[in-house]
Amino acid sequence: METAVRWSPSSTINEQRFLLVDVSGRCFRHCEVESYDGKDLRYQTLSIHRNVPAFRAFDWSPHNESVSAVGEGSGSATVLKLNDEQSSPLSLPVKSQRPVNAIAFAKTGALAVGLERVRNDFSLNIWDVEHRLLANVSPIASPGKSLLEPVRKYASSEGITSIKFFHGQPDTLVAGVRGASIRLYDLRENTGNPVVQFPTTSVHNIAIDPLDENYFASAGAQKDATIQIWDRRSGLLSSAISLGSGTSHNSQHGPVLEYKRAFEASISAAQPHIWSLRYCRGQRGYLGALASNGIFKIFETKQTYASDANGFQDQAGWLYNGQPFVQEQLRTERIHTIEPSLGDPRHGQQENARILAFDFTNLAGPKGRPSAITVHGDKSIKVYELKGLRPAFALSPTGQLVGSGVGHRTGKKDSNQDNALSEAGLRYTRLLPDDIPRKFRRHSIKTEDPAKPNGELIPGNDPRNDSAQGLSSLQNHEQWFEKHYVQRLSNIETALATLGVSRRRCMQGYLFDCRKNMDVVADDPWLQDMWEWIGSKSSHKRRQPLLTRGSSGAKDLAEDESLVVRGIDLSYLGVCNIWNVDLGSEKAVRISGRSENTDILYAIEAICRSLELPELSSIESSLPAHRRLCLHICGFGLPSEELGNTIKSLIDQGRNTKAAALALAHDDAKQALLALRVASSSAHRELSLALAGYVKGMTDDTWNETITDIATSLTDPYARAILALVRNGSWHDVLSETSLPLQYRIGVAVMYLSDPDLTTYITNLTSNCIQHGDIEGISLTGLSERAVPLFQNYILKYHDLQTAILAISHTSPRYFSSPLVDIWRQEYRSLLNTYRLFIPRVRFDTGATKLSAPAGGGVPVLAPPARQVSLKCNNCEQCLDRNPAHAPGAAPPLPPSSTSGSIFADHKSGTVCPKCGKHMPRCVVCMLWLGMPDPHTKGGAYANMQALERSKELARDGEKSKMENGRELMKELITVCRACWHMAHAGHAEEWFRGNRECPVPGCECRCAEVDVGAGG
Repeated sequence: METAVRWSPSSTINEQRFLLVDVSGRCFRHCEVESYDGKDLRYQTLSIHRNVPAFRAFDWSPHNESVSAVGEGSGSATVLKLNDEQSSPLSLPVKSQRPVNAIAFAKTGALAVGLERVRNDFSLNIWDVEHRLLANVSPIASPGKSLLEPVRKYASSEGITSIKFFHGQPDTLVAGVRGASIRLYDLRENTGNPVVQFPTTSVHNIAIDPLDENYFASAGAQKDATIQIWDRRSGLLSSAISLGSGTSHNSQHGPVLEYKRAFEASISAAQPHIWSLRYCRGQRGYLGALASNGIFKIFETKQTYASDANGFQDQAGWLYNGQPFVQEQLRTERIHTIEPSLGDPRHGQQENARILAFDFTNLAGPKGRPSAITVHGDKSIKVYELKGLRPAFALSPTGQLVGSGVGHRTGKKDSNQDNALSEAGLRYTRLLPDDIPRKFRRHSIKTEDPAKPNGELIPGNDPRNDSAQGLSSLQNHEQWFEKHYVQRLSNIETALATLGVSRRRCMQGYLFDCRKNMDVVADDPWLQDMWEWIGSKSSHKRRQPLLTRGSSGAKDLAEDESLVVRGIDLSYLGVCNIWNVDLGSEKAVRISGRSENTDILYAIEAICRSLELPELSSIESSLPAHRRLCLHICGFGLPSEELGNTIKSLIDQGRNTKAAALALAHDDAKQALLALRVASSSAHRELSLALAGYVKGMTDDTWNETITDIATSLTDPYARAILALVRNGSWHDVLSETSLPLQYRIGVAVMYLSDPDLTTYITNLTSNCIQHGDIEGISLTGLSERAVPLFQNYILKYHDLQTAILAISHTSPRYFSSPLVDIWRQEYRSLLNTYRLFIPRVRFDTGATKLSAPAGGGVPVLAPPARQVSLKCNNCEQCLDRNPAHAPGAAPPLPPSSTSGSIFADHKSGTVCPKCGKHMPRCVVCMLWLGMPDPHTKGGAYANMQALERSKELARDGEKSKMENGRELMKELITVCRACWHMAHAGHAEEWFRGNRECPVPGCECRCAEVDVGAGG
């Protein structure tokens, strides 16, 4: 180092002093601050000491600012008086000459000198400098032997790299031993052995936190930018004597924090090493580090506390000073980069401007934050104060974004800011569901008759139609997501709307109703297709192609058990499962124990007969039933009559190319030509001419060139697929058209590929879908175990946990269990609770529980949540429910002798406590007893029957609706204020709070009507 600076620990607000050390010029300057305006530091020199011996290490006495010590290359330590340059320095020689690596003062006046290694000699010497100075200046004192030798000697034949004394325990020091460890020595011990040691090679630049001396830091050697923070209570004990900070109970003897490569090398520069480590004197846990390339960082650490969950009373060693020992843990709060690298092109830092030395002050800066004094290459001195945290932002569950900027108010008032928040330096933006920008609101896919001028033959704004750049269906989905979500995060309002998609969908009813889910995600056709596959409700029992909406799906087939044959359940399986006969690792769940015939091949054939699936004649196969069922899963293999109706429906919707592609896939060129000819656009007519030429066999080189030219101008994936077929007559070319929806390609593959080719194609396509999180791959994996990694990658890519858990809940844990799905379920429940959507969360719980029930009824796999709320009697503190099983954790009922024989009478059931016979509280409005007769008793049933008859009479007289009759019955229910706990009949409470806000009880100032305002859901 070229220079160094040390701040006086005894500085005050009025007197602020520091020491400037010029290493190369061998000069010490004792300075005092005159003024500091936040930018420029002005100071005066109190004393100066020139002609200092060439030194390798130095230290400034913490108790006497006029004394300093330096360590020379010969091994001698020299004590200097800074205010008396003419006095002779005090020299402390050594027997064997070698360089001094470290030197340190204790507040008691002791001086520790750390030397380089030499054989058969000590490298850590402790001198009593106070007595040596006295002997050196007193004319009557005669130096004795005790003044010529160190008072303590340690570390024989070892090299010392760094030394520091503990301020609170000046008889204890920490020293770094080169290549071995960090050791703690107690100067009161005569054994010469360290008390505690820490095995490590990072033994340089030791620094102790002055505000918590349990922690100290060390750095690595040259070209090793490692910083380690240690807890001296967790080292390896070498003696039975404690340091006074408690016995070590931590079995982890390594550093509590470690920063490997704390400083990165800049471009075309060597790996930097650490020049200096210093702890802040004004605030605990702030560690400053300066690297050789000029980077200055401050590591801010915080403490957390952890105790033994089993208690301390059974462990004798866990008590310290009569209190349980609580283990402290250190964590990094943040890292502040005060000065960038010398070669950082973003800042253009010059060589003469880099920081050469620093030290923390013991005073806070002008803004009340820790500050440090620095010396730069141009000899300038500056003061750096840590910047405050950037304004914090928080997004509330109700759509409020609040940002804090206390103390940094703007000059003009923002009309969007609330007055109170503006005065406090806070500002917010409120974004409720109705305030979502128009471009983020759900929109339906339009259907238009004319073709688009750019060659897109499918009308409407379906984003899957845009394949002008040859994008696959997966790439189209990714590009659509990037355009509609990621790119809109730059604006705060659109970003909030984007981040609130899951909340908005939930509020619109996004749950387990597949048809409703399709309406909610109408702006995402890929999700629409997935929910269509899972099973939107319809009157059709057999599955129709996804080219038309309104078909029945996997859920319908599962509910009417169309895919269950003789105890074998094939519900929710995909094409890959059926073709490879893969029922998953828990296939016993799908095969009932009552089944006598567990032949899955027979089950597949039986299902094909039951669903009346047509025979497949397009290719010879050893597994024709498998192909028929796979075609049914992906919406292909339709009978001729149903195929004609579907094509007609598509033509009526203006989707002529889809109709033609579907007809062509079913080997019906006549209907394909008809679908294209009835269209009015020229593009459709060109496509029909190309198809007609293919049917007649008019193919040559000119033909192929013409087809290629037509294909380059089209973006419609179905049109491109038709041209791919008519160009060479190969279905492999159609499968290569990845812009087609995945289910169409699967259908073509099942109809026209050989068994080996189909196996390879399905396997590779399934792996690709899982790897890329392609939601279209659900038709391959089904909702089986194969879908779990697919959904996992889908969540990572699209951040849509909501869709994944709603879809997979149809099969997990009903058919298989997965810890990952359990985590998703709990995370989604927590998300709904965070949104304060408690009612939708309950609906999710009940719906998932119902879906987990086995086919044909039975006990759900998901257990319903335990009862969380129960009414207790004010007298006996027991549950008012007559069934003790409904009150978990309730006390046992009182013995019969302590209860009256009439408390279980039918006419009192529901109005008195079933345990002690005491009445329930009175209504604060009418002062009558609360409660309703139990309908499970004779008296209660009779009372309810009378109430029902009265309601019927009122309905006949006043023509009241059923809802109004229900309200009459609900008026007898109990309402409780959660603030003052006063109770009333629901009807009376409703009447009272129509014109009042306060509690009806005299003297109670509770505003009961405002307690639960806003707790919606």
